Amino acid sequence: MSDSKKALRWGAFFIAWLAAMPALAGTCGGSPDIGEPVVNRYVIDGDTLELVDGRRVRLIGINAPEIGRRGKASEPYAQRARTELEQLVEKAGLRLLVGEDAQDDYGRTLGHLFDIQGANIEAQLLRSGMGFAIGIPPNLALLDCHLRQESLAREAELGVWRQAPIIQAAEVRQGGFQLVRGRVLSIERAGRYFWLELDGSLVLRIAADQQGFGQLDSWRGRSLEVRGWVVDRGTRRRDHKRFMLPLREPKMANFD
Repeated sequence: MSDSKKALRWGAFFIAWLAAMPALAGTCGGSPDIGEPVVNRYVIDGDTLELVDGRRVRLIGINAPEIGRRGKASEPYAQRARTELEQLVEKAGLRLLVGEDAQDDYGRTLGHLFDIQGANIEAQLLRSGMGFAIGIPPNLALLDCHLRQESLAREAELGVWRQAPIIQAAEVRQGGFQLVRGRVLSIERAGRYFWLELDGSLVLRIAADQQGFGQLDSWRGRSLEVRGWVVDRGTRRRDHKRFMLPLREPKMANFD
């Protein structure tokens, strides 16, 4: 799809979404005829499903706990998240709005799902604590609303928030999606990136041309909570920390 057609599609989405407010304010929803009609064939996990047309859809804005495979144990609430998604998509009237960035590195379609009333499926999962809100540019249309739904679940200690999903930076021992709290010890620029050293073996990476992060120098010495996919670089170089978390969206970092 051309950039002009994408702009028209997303412009139409925002008009429909704003027109539906405030009636759908708590659902992150839009008009009932938003996007394209689709039918679910099979739910893979709490944030991924396969449609009858063969497309695999990775829901935008949520990261659900991982289901264990190849003998590995499932993360807490992984099976429950899949069951809840199954219940949400079993009825007729599903509609899919493909993201501005339409496909991920695994060939899956990136999109928002809505039920027959126009209520957003990801928002419903987040509101019940079945995953964590996540924003990855440019697919940020519902991020603020998703964060509000997550906040409600967090305050009520529902689902994933019943336990302690946030770990200290010094406790990071593996890659994968994580919520981490730590203090910024130092900030350096090297090439196209700023590197923010936290406690332990974790460093944050922010592109120098990334907008919205403000004056990074003001982050030095402050404690913050960040989320995203930690990369295990497996390096033994003394000047490199082993674990790196790329930050692409400012709202994925919050100060204590």
